[in-house]
Amino acid sequence: MQNQSIYKLVFLVGIVAFFTGCDKDFNEIGTNVIGNDHFGLIKDDSKTILAYNSAIGQVETSNQPINSLGYYNNPFFGKTKASVVSQVLLDTVNQTIGANPTVTKVELSIPYFSRLISKDATTGDSSYELDSIQGFSIANDKKVFNKFKLSVYENNYTLRDLDASLNFLDVQRYYSGETGIFDAYKNPVRLNDDNDSAQNDEFTFSSAEIKTYKTVDGAQVVDTRSVPGMRLKLRNNFFQDKLFGAGAAGKFFNNSVFKDYFRGLYFKADASSASPNQGSMSLLNFKQGKIIVTYNITVTSSAGVVSIKERKFAISLGGNSVNLLENDYSSGYTSGLASNSNATTGAYNLFPKGGEGSISIIKLFGDLDLRGYSSNGTPTVGPNGIPDELDDLRNPSDGKKLLVNEANLTFFIDKDKMTGAAEPNRIYLYDLNNHRPIIDYYMDYSVTSNSKNNKFVFGGIIEKDAATSAYNKRGTKYKVRLTNHMINLISKDSTNVRLGLVVTESIGLASNAKLLNSTSGINPFNKYPSAAVFNPLGTVLFGNNIPATDPNYAKRLKLEIYYTKPN
Repeated sequence: MQNQSIYKLVFLVGIVAFFTGCDKDFNEIGTNVIGNDHFGLIKDDSKTILAYNSAIGQVETSNQPINSLGYYNNPFFGKTKASVVSQVLLDTVNQTIGANPTVTKVELSIPYFSRLISKDATTGDSSYELDSIQGFSIANDKKVFNKFKLSVYENNYTLRDLDASLNFLDVQRYYSGETGIFDAYKNPVRLNDDNDSAQNDEFTFSSAEIKTYKTVDGAQVVDTRSVPGMRLKLRNNFFQDKLFGAGAAGKFFNNSVFKDYFRGLYFKADASSASPNQGSMSLLNFKQGKIIVTYNITVTSSAGVVSIKERKFAISLGGNSVNLLENDYSSGYTSGLASNSNATTGAYNLFPKGGEGSISIIKLFGDLDLRGYSSNGTPTVGPNGIPDELDDLRNPSDGKKLLVNEANLTFFIDKDKMTGAAEPNRIYLYDLNNHRPIIDYYMDYSVTSNSKNNKFVFGGIIEKDAATSAYNKRGTKYKVRLTNHMINLISKDSTNVRLGLVVTESIGLASNAKLLNSTSGINPFNKYPSAAVFNPLGTVLFGNNIPATDPNYAKRLKLEIYYTKPN
């Protein structure tokens, strides 16, 4: 589902940013260490680690590469409605319309993310499985998606390119909580008002191949085949007036004029009366959306013969967009978030949640700082801004420098709280202080056939139990490798930055979105990874602050360092 060109660009930009912004060197992990008779491998998981949570509030959702659409009730986190506003663009500017245009059909299409499963050699029919959709039941080992209410309206609010309040010197940003603005400016006439409730009040995602037909020798045969996608019939009379009415004169000259005239569509999601407590939510690339207006014109020949000709008018869902999120979070999530946000003691549970959700913040080696070391390795009295545990690793008492072979953070899933809830495929650990990936991310070039699992050495991919059905498998843990980050901390005296942990939809996308308001508490921040914004899921993990008598004590968050020392 990922746009490879975007990710390649983001990756290259990220590498340049890292090497220009970082003043510390790094080296390969475990070089010529393991297997040498002069070294012994040591595991250390005794170091202090603090992990706690922070809500992020409203987040920038303008012009995302992917948007979420639908209504979803997560068994732990609660309910979310995700709606989308998108500008529209002419495929052909200054198009010649013809005489007496009469709209006969308007169809909107947006492809789903899907993969081909099989193709029938006899009929030519293809079977697909949909990706990135939450909210379904299983029947005959297949997904049956829940219904939600979908309404498409004309948007009358201008989505600007530049911010007037900043003298047009920066881009205009729109945020997840601005539903009220677009509700106030929408044309109240619903455009997808077909009598078929599957087009609106009981909309559901379908994995069926889309086929159109034509008549050949009196028989209906397949004309075109398309991958699964949204296909909506829109009101003919609205487009008749909008495109061919008196007010449309001169509005097709270019897309700047057209965008100001027709300001886009508002895809509004609500709970369906047929499924009020369920619903489903999908990730979609609205930039691939298309509206095809079919209309007839009259043509008069040189001989004066009048005939009817069919023509097409194509409009794309391009330009600016914004994803709107309305949350009705559960008390379990909100109270858990409030009681697990202590930066001094750390948390029992961590709640990385996408969308307008929350982030987990991790501090390696704790806060204790009573002493330091001089340049010759002699202990000094008084704090030096470096945790004592890290100081001790940098200055071992025997004078033998540590050689780090591997370092990991393993996050165990609180399976009781996540019972029945969809689980994110991946979590992402990054440098929260500087809002960029850690060095292990940049140094991992591993790829797979599924780009969601690229950088698998860096990790963060969910590990599941051995249930018989793929749909019944439940997550057990996530592991993230931070070996080179640890090498830099111990051997290169790099800054011990705070680490952020979020869910991610795309490991290849390392850009950030702005928060409407900076977070509260110690060391606030105002950015959030973009790939977490359009992931609607969350997970519940065990943190560091678990009593020794607790049955989940063994699943507490620990920093594992494997190192060697010369004899």
